Amino acid sequence: MTTAKIFINMKLLKTIKKLIEESERQYNSACENCAPIEEIDKLEKHYKDSLRLLNLYNKTEKKLPSSHTNSRIRK
Repeated sequence: MTTAKIFINMKLLKTIKKLIEESERQYNSACENCAPIEEIDKLEKHYKDSLRLLNLYNKTEKKLPSSHTNSRIRK
């Protein structure tokens, strides 16, 4: 895997993690402030969707050939 692809993968992972953190923060804030149940449900869905995105990313990374994970070590 090229350095550019590794960089893109790292940026993607960082972005997904930021989405998770932000959606969790918004959900917790809505719960603490007694927001309407519809708003809490919507924010909970966004949080769960961001976790699913991370899960999908992890599954995709596991399916890549092992040379992908060792590419930085070899260079």
